[in-house]
Amino acid sequence: ANGNYLVPHLLAFKVKEYSPDGRILKEFPTDAAELGGRAAENWPFTAIRLENGHTVINLTHGNKTIEVDADGKIIWSISNSDFPDLKPFADPCGGQRLPNGNTVIASYASQKEIKVFEVTPDKKIVWKYTGPHRAHEIQILTTNRKPIEGKPLK
Repeated sequence: ANGNYLVPHLLAFKVKEYSPDGRILKEFPTDAAELGGRAAENWPFTAIRLENGHTVINLTHGNKTIEVDADGKIIWSISNSDFPDLKPFADPCGGQRLPNGNTVIASYASQKEIKVFEVTPDKKIVWKYTGPHRAHEIQILTTNRKPIEGKPLK
């Protein structure tokens, strides 16, 4: 909305925010010690700016999704460690924050397991897709044949 660009730099372990003229305005590192450092391979793949200025970032090889505030401080994270019996994260690429505050995540590398799922802010799985098709990116436009209305929360 501010005209800037969010660009995930996979192997540089950061998301950069660029002005329209190409200046780097902010950097959000994804190799923080609290996320496991570089060894965790938290490669940023998708960066989604929320209305409140926070950014949701899917970390492919790190198998997690995080939300950072405008200063880059991690304020929410979710990973397989939150679901030891399911392990729904397998190369999370695409994602979307829904107006109800939930997050939808596509696990691209999943072969037979969960390929797309929706989680609540308190890390409960709402639904999951385990069908024959892989999902790299996803965008939910309707539910129960009704368009999603409202802006993404939180």
